[in-house]
Amino acid sequence: MPDIQKAGGLAEAKKIADMAHSYEIPFAPHCVVSPVGQMASAHVCASVPNFLVCEWHWIDNLDTWKNFVQEGEIIQKGYVTVTDKPGLGVEMNEEAAKKVQIPNTPWFEPGM
Repeated sequence: MPDIQKAGGLAEAKKIADMAHSYEIPFAPHCVVSPVGQMASAHVCASVPNFLVCEWHWIDNLDTWKNFVQEGEIIQKGYVTVTDKPGLGVEMNEEAAKKVQIPNTPWFEPGM
């Protein structure tokens, strides 16, 4: 049950899943991130044969979750569909994301 974003990222999580698979252990990662991180986690999960389930948590504001990416709600009937779009397949809605930005922290700007 690794936390993909805290276990070293996507490649490291895949290594963990592959190692678990060699011992016939299911891969059931923990995910407490934005829709962008959830989609990244979904890509890892879709790439391993021993994926079981992804434990998912989000903040108390469901409207923030639904508006965080341009595509809207990415969880449909309990499932996340990995698309064939470039990159992770979702585009962050900067306006919605800035509403939950931690005060006095820099935003992702070119040259920063």
